Amino acid sequence: MNAQKFMSTSPSTNFQVLLERISLSASERTAALKRAESVCQNLINHPLVQDCFLAGSLARSTAIQTFSDVDIVAVIRNEPNISGNSTLAISAISDLLSRTYVEIQDFDSAVRITFPNGLGVDVVPALPAGNNSSGFETYKIPGEQRAWIDYAPEEQNQQIEQFTKKLGEEFKHAIRLTKWWSRTHGSPIPSYEIEDIASRAAQKWKHIPPLAETLSAFLEEAARIESEKTSDHRHSVVRQASLIAHEALELAARGDTAGSIERWRCLLGEQFPAVIF
Repeated sequence: MNAQKFMSTSPSTNFQVLLERISLSASERTAALKRAESVCQNLINHPLVQDCFLAGSLARSTAIQTFSDVDIVAVIRNEPNISGNSTLAISAISDLLSRTYVEIQDFDSAVRITFPNGLGVDVVPALPAGNNSSGFETYKIPGEQRAWIDYAPEEQNQQIEQFTKKLGEEFKHAIRLTKWWSRTHGSPIPSYEIEDIASRAAQKWKHIPPLAETLSAFLEEAARIESEKTSDHRHSVVRQASLIAHEALELAARGDTAGSIERWRCLLGEQFPAVIF
């Protein structure tokens, strides 16, 4: 999509209200950062852990209410038994955390700490893996079937910041909206993939279009990427979302604001305001 061809024909105030509802407040972000620092300080005291740092959506200011957790990376020593089986790394981190925290849950890619209030913390074990071809520090993190996958967090951080500098904060706003859609529809696209999709969609943009059009462009790019993969269900969900976004834009372009809002509410849920401002 060419961002320069878009016209603002959608209920922009409704999108701004939704963003206010789903974005973290300054105090919530501060509390989350303090929680991440506390968990890292706890982990770094153990000989197994070499380093610990903030990563993910909170580090890139694309976190959303309700669904985002605090992601931290625990860099561990590359012991022979762990390097061959990522589940052992998950178990080792889980054992360390269980000495301090009560609510611990193991997943394939991280260990989650749940707290009575505020954001939870996902701890991702990682092995040092040198630098990638772009010169960024790379790690191995747990993937599917006990394997390890490459991860370069600083490269992704810089990519998002470069697009934000070029296009403005609206770029991150549209990422949050896309994450909200995904999480309210069973998470067909993981959070980190959404940021990559957004970067691909905006690759040739000189200016960013209004939020509605940007969200539609991100979903269209996601549908294109998913069409090349094997998961029929995932592609179907994403393709349907892209079609609904296009319908909403078309209705707004014809002057049917109420119809457009109904379509956006179908896509983004009841937090999207039903009123016409």
